[in-house]
Amino acid sequence: MQINTELDTQHYEKLQQLQRIMGKNLRTLLELAIDDLYARHNVSVGHDALTILQKNNFIGCLHGDGKLSQNYKQELDWSGKL
Repeated sequence: MQINTELDTQHYEKLQQLQRIMGKNLRTLLELAIDDLYARHNVSVGHDALTILQKNNFIGCLHGDGKLSQNYKQELDWSGKL
C-alpha cells in the first residue's frame, strides 16, 4: 500500500531525527509506530484476549482446581441465596 501525506515542520524534523538515531528507513519507522500504537490501545483479535487477561492479572486470580465451570454449584457458597 502506498501512503502519501504531508507533515508539518515539527513532525518532519522529528522523523528525520528518528531516522538518524535509529538508522531505520521511513517505512520501518511507520511500521514500528503503528505496531506500538496498536499494542498500547489493546487492539486485539480473538486469540489476543488471553494475553490481555493475563496482563491484567485476571487469569489465576482465583484458587481452586480449575474446573469451576463444571462444579461451580459445589464450590460456591449459596447460603445467602436460599
